[in-house]
Amino acid sequence: MAALGPFDVDFSHLHGGPVRSSAHSRYRQWLTHKLSNWYEQFGSSGCVGCGRCVTWHPVGIDITEEATASHDELVDRRRREKQRETER
Repeated sequence: MAALGPFDVDFSHLHGGPVRSSAHSRYRQWLTHKLSNWYEQFGSSGCVGCGRCVTWHPVGIDITEEATASHDELVDRRRREKQRETER
């Protein structure tokens, strides 16, 4: 059986047990890391568009599409705010 990367219970096995014992907690950590923490650390998303998150999402939501839409909305909001500032 092939390892499933960060979603496999053995992926985070340290000192006698997994760091996150449920698939839910591993999935949540992975998404948070890729879509939030990377912005804080590197100024960009850690998403490479592989689609692995879509496969594991409980109802099949395409997180890559949602992340892109959120990013586009944020960029648009910042553009509008900057435009309002220059109009003052």
